[in-house]
Amino acid sequence: MIDKPFCGIYDNLTRKASLSALPQDRDSSYIALRLRLFRLPPSLGTGTAACKNTSVRIRSRILQFLFTKSDLIMAEKLTQNTSSSDHSAEVNPITEGVIWKQVLLFFFPLLISSFFQQLYNTVDALIVGRIAGKEALSAVGGSAGSVLGIFMMFYIGFSGGAAVLAAQYYGAGKQASMRQAVRTSLLITAVLGFTGAFICFAFAGPILTAMQTPGDVLRPSLWYLRIVALGLIPNAIYNMGASALRAVGDSRRPLIILILTCLANIALDLLFVAGFQTGAAGAAAATTICQLLSAVLALLFLRKTIFAGSSPIRNRAESGHTQTQKEMAGRILQMGLPLGFAEVMYTFANVVLMAVINGFGTDTVAAYAAYGKIDAIFWMVVGSFGVAVTTFVGQNMGAGRWDRVMQSVRDCAVMMFLILGVVIVTLYVFARPLQQLFCTDPDVVLIGARMMHFLMPFYILYIPVEIMFSALRGMGDSVIPTIITFFGVCVLRSAWGIFLVPFHHTVNMVLLGFPVTWVVTDLAFAVYFHRYLKKHRKAI
Repeated sequence: MIDKPFCGIYDNLTRKASLSALPQDRDSSYIALRLRLFRLPPSLGTGTAACKNTSVRIRSRILQFLFTKSDLIMAEKLTQNTSSSDHSAEVNPITEGVIWKQVLLFFFPLLISSFFQQLYNTVDALIVGRIAGKEALSAVGGSAGSVLGIFMMFYIGFSGGAAVLAAQYYGAGKQASMRQAVRTSLLITAVLGFTGAFICFAFAGPILTAMQTPGDVLRPSLWYLRIVALGLIPNAIYNMGASALRAVGDSRRPLIILILTCLANIALDLLFVAGFQTGAAGAAAATTICQLLSAVLALLFLRKTIFAGSSPIRNRAESGHTQTQKEMAGRILQMGLPLGFAEVMYTFANVVLMAVINGFGTDTVAAYAAYGKIDAIFWMVVGSFGVAVTTFVGQNMGAGRWDRVMQSVRDCAVMMFLILGVVIVTLYVFARPLQQLFCTDPDVVLIGARMMHFLMPFYILYIPVEIMFSALRGMGDSVIPTIITFFGVCVLRSAWGIFLVPFHHTVNMVLLGFPVTWVVTDLAFAVYFHRYLKKHRKAI
């Protein structure tokens, strides 16, 4: 009969036999190599209960034959020393690897994810615009889309801020605290999703009327807003789940989710809009179904990876976690809410401008809606780099690597200017063909192409805002950057549309509000970023 002390050693070895690197000591290396070659499956169980299984007892005796008991004790000490933290046996490429290479490896799955996210959003506009006409296109991409964008961007911003805490815990090796942060964040985002769904569904009519939505667009916009509102809860949960996966360096699984849901959305759009001829309402139903699918997949991936088979929703006590649920929720809200509101400020300011655009008629509204889908190519690239900056800064801050924090910022800045410069030139040159993808009406295409030719060259001014905001977010500072964004973007851009545009009532005057606010925000962030680094560099 196998004695209990040996069972404990055996169980620990079967869990830890897959050491990622052999130790320098020759005897220990020999033992570790033999353990690795033996490849006992980790599914055999743990504790003395596992030894009751016949196959386990047979394998245990084989292990006894291969190793002397002194060898096993030495290997047990070895695995204890090499597992001083939850993941010290692994090399974290974000805190240890070549930064620019790791940034690109992390960035490209993010970019592809953003592409499918944009494709997911654009398919509605493309299919509706080509099949159901410009009124339905205006419903999908006009006032209703702008209102929904406020809540969706809030969830994206909040999730990004909440995930910074998980990234810092992961970089510091505090796995239990990281899991608790993700669980608490999921609970909070579910509540926020319900709040947004209630507001959009219950007050859809007054909101669209206040935005001066054209009469021929009001009814399909109302249907679109209320149906998609039902999907805001799963949308919030998905964003938090995807942000949590990216916070620990996994940008591949969120990509898988987006590919699957994007393909499903295309199929459902063709079924509802082209097949059933349901217009904007059908596109809304397709979007809502796919949002539910994305939330389910995100929870399944969280269960498989971060939570190792346990529920990502059900709360449970873990050793190594020192904060109460209330304390954890407070930190998450402190980091997430400012960033959520920062994203809302951009969208809210755009809603104000959208209300001004509505005054130019249905053709201009349709052209502006198509332009919003096209220039999303720029935003998905800049947003992917922003997530990369935040993740690399956050994890290296948690690991205490200030040198890598600043190198991450510098490397990302160089790559952003190079890649986004190419994107801006491409969109400028192909403005008219891109507009024709969404609408064949020649007046709409002409207006949209003129918008792009006027505004696209100014997009280079936004890049410094994204770099500095993302870096500060990764450092855990979100309050002052949010205040800067509030005044530099929300207040100034809204004031531009409300007070200055009436003096020169043209589309170009409306669009000029974008570069003006970017320049002001650039200057404010530059001053604050310099002072923040000067104050905190030595402390870190």
